[in-house]
Amino acid sequence: MTTIDILQRVVFPLSRGSYLFSERPSLEGVHSFLCAKEIYELIKSNRIFLDTVHRQEFITHKEGKKIVVDWAVNSKLDYQMEVDISVGVVDVIIYADDTGLFEIGTTRPTKIILLLHYISKMNGFYTVHFWPYSSKESFVFRNWTI
Repeated sequence: MTTIDILQRVVFPLSRGSYLFSERPSLEGVHSFLCAKEIYELIKSNRIFLDTVHRQEFITHKEGKKIVVDWAVNSKLDYQMEVDISVGVVDVIIYADDTGLFEIGTTRPTKIILLLHYISKMNGFYTVHFWPYSSKESFVFRNWTI
């Protein structure tokens, strides 16, 4: 996967709309490209790994969080909502064999890369799950191999 592939398939779907609310939309576009380049380098150096996973589609932020929490409850897993983890607030954290950080909906490129650098430096098993709006695909980045 190239930097452009990551930009088009991952970063744009995740950050779609963030430039609309930005005071400087062109700067948001530059951030998107730099984010894709940084993700490419993290993957190439085997510091993180990317999987694309199919999931249930949702429209609202609240609906997306409910899907995640319901799954955690049904699986008898511990979870927390709206947790500040030093690089930003994540929507849901689920504690299982790994620690799953869930970002629901639109995410700014700078936050995407902050979260990925965060898990790439952690000693334990971590995943970041990005769930964009109106999509059946989610992007799962992990700091461990299968």
